[in-house]
Amino acid sequence: MKKVNLTQIKEEPWQSPGGKYAISFKGISEALGREPASLDLSKRHPFDLEWNRVPAGKCN
Repeated sequence: MKKVNLTQIKEEPWQSPGGKYAISFKGISEALGREPASLDLSKRHPFDLEWNRVPAGKCN
């Protein structure tokens, strides 16, 4: 079993062009070895894990 520490995963921010919507996320499945661009089902996980955080004052 592969383990990963959440503090070691880079947090990626996203914001809408108008600035009303924003979120930061950590791709846990990708850190565990999932190949995001692969269409081969044997290289993908049956489900994705992601850590999401919505900043104060923003919507998602």
